[in-house]
Amino acid sequence: MVLSAAEPAGYAVAPDGTKYRVPDQVALRRERLHLEAAVAAQRARGRSVVAVQGLGFVGVAVAAALAAARRPNGDACWFVIGVDLPRTDSFWKIGKLGQGLSPVASPDPELDRLLQDALCVTGNLHATATEAAYALADVIVVDMPLDVHDRVGSGPGQVRIHLSAFESAIRSIGRHMRADTLVLIETTVPIGATEKIVLPILEQERAARGLRAPVRLAYAYERVTPGPRYVDSIRRFWRVFAGVDAESTAAARAFLSSFIETDRFPLQEVQSPRAAELGKLLENSYRAANIAFIQEWTLLAERLGVNLFEVIDAIRVRAGTHDNIRQPGLGVGGYCLPKDSLLAQWSATELFGTDVTLDVTLRALKINHFMPEHAVNLLREMLDGKLAGRRIAICGVSYVPEVGDTRNTPTELLLDRLLEDGAEVVLHDPYLPSWPERPEQRIESDLAAALHGVDGIVLAVAHRPYRALGAASLVAGGRRAALVDAQNIVDDGTAEALRVAGWRVAGVGKGHWRTKEYQCPA
Repeated sequence: MVLSAAEPAGYAVAPDGTKYRVPDQVALRRERLHLEAAVAAQRARGRSVVAVQGLGFVGVAVAAALAAARRPNGDACWFVIGVDLPRTDSFWKIGKLGQGLSPVASPDPELDRLLQDALCVTGNLHATATEAAYALADVIVVDMPLDVHDRVGSGPGQVRIHLSAFESAIRSIGRHMRADTLVLIETTVPIGATEKIVLPILEQERAARGLRAPVRLAYAYERVTPGPRYVDSIRRFWRVFAGVDAESTAAARAFLSSFIETDRFPLQEVQSPRAAELGKLLENSYRAANIAFIQEWTLLAERLGVNLFEVIDAIRVRAGTHDNIRQPGLGVGGYCLPKDSLLAQWSATELFGTDVTLDVTLRALKINHFMPEHAVNLLREMLDGKLAGRRIAICGVSYVPEVGDTRNTPTELLLDRLLEDGAEVVLHDPYLPSWPERPEQRIESDLAAALHGVDGIVLAVAHRPYRALGAASLVAGGRRAALVDAQNIVDDGTAEALRVAGWRVAGVGKGHWRTKEYQCPA
C-alpha cells in the first residue's frame, strides 16, 4: 500500500521517497491466506512453486528469470514468490514489486520487461513478507546477504563474519519448509557453510517439527552482474553447483536446468558444496588480486611518465594468457570483491582449523581498499598540497558504470579522505537520487550545478554523462580547476585542451600526462 505524506510511522521509504505501509501481524495473516489461495490456483495450472529469499540485486533478477522460464508448450514453469522481511528498511522492495515496478535500477531493459510481464500479465510472480511462503514452495532459493565486519584486516584474527542475519534467515526456512523441498543456497558464504552451518540449522528446525527425512540441500553460487547484461548473467551463463548428497545434487541440476540455457552454458558439477563455495571465493579473490597487482604498476608507470593503458592494450593481444589483465582505476566496490577473500580466510581458520594463511590474497584486499587515496594524492598535488576550503566535485557515487549500486563503493573512502582534509565536497551521480549507506550526503541531480565554482573534479565512475564531457563544456564560463581522471574517461586531446585553458590535469595510470606542466601555459 502506498502512503500519503501525512501518514506517520510504520512505513518503509523507497530511495525515490515513496512510502509503503509495513504490514502488522494481522496483515501478514491475511497475506498468508491470500498466498495459499494463489498457490492453489497456480498448482491447478500445473506450475511448481519456488520461493526466492531476499529481494536485493541478486534475488530480484533471479525471481524475474525464474518467472520467465517456459515449458515447451509455452506455459510458465514456476509460480515465483519473492520473500523479504517486513522491516522499515527493506519492505519498500515488496511495495515496488506490488506496483509492477523493479526495486533495482538497471540499464538492462530486459529486467523491467520480465518483471512487468510476470507481475502484470502472466501473474506468476508475487512479492510477500510472510514466512508462510516457505511452506508452499517446492524449491527455496537463498539470496540473503552475508557480510564481514572488518574488510581490511591483514590476518585471520582480524576477520569477523556477521552470520546472525543469515542464520536467522535459514532458521525461518527450517521452521516452515516441507520435508521434500529443495533448498538452494546462492549467497556467497564461507567455505563449509552449507554443510557446517546451513544443514545443522535446517535439521534442528525440522526435527522440532517432527521431520526426520534427509534435507535436500545444494549450493550453486551466483554470478549475477548488474549492468547491461543483468538478466543474461542469470539465464545465459555457466553455473557451478553441488548437493550434500546424490538426491540433492540431482534435484539441483533439474532446477537449474529449468531456467538456464544449459545447451549453451552447461552446468558444472563439482564434488561437494565446499568445493563450489571455495570456487566462488577463489574466483573473486583472483580478480581482486589482479586489480591490486595493477595498482602497484600504476604508481610506477605514473612516476616514469608512461601511459599504462597503452601498455596494457599492447599486452592484451596475447589472448588466452594475458587478455584478462585489469586496468588502473579508482578502486574496488560491490558486494563480493571487497570481502570474499576474508570469508575464505575465516573458513580456513574457524570452520576447518587449518594454519593456512592467504597472504597474497589478503594483501591484495588491503591494497584495493586504499586505492582511492591515490586519487586524493593526485588532487592534493595539483592544488599545491592544500585541500582545506577547496570545493571538490566527485562525479560518480556508484561502484560500477550505468548502475545505481553503492555497495562498498570506493567513492566512500574518496569522500571521507577529502572531508578529513577539510574540503567541501559536492556529489553527483546520474543514477542515484540518494546514497543509502550515507543518507546524510546529498547527491546533486544537476551536473552543471555540481561543477559550478569548483576548484577540483574527480571523475570517479565512467558513467555515460561523464564520458560525454568535452573540454568546451568543462571550461564554460572561464572555469579553471584541477581534474583527476580516475577511470580513463578523458582522452589525450581533451586533457591537452584543458591544459591550454589553464587547467591542471592528472590521470590514474596516465603517467605520460606528467610530462606536461600542470600550470597554465605562459
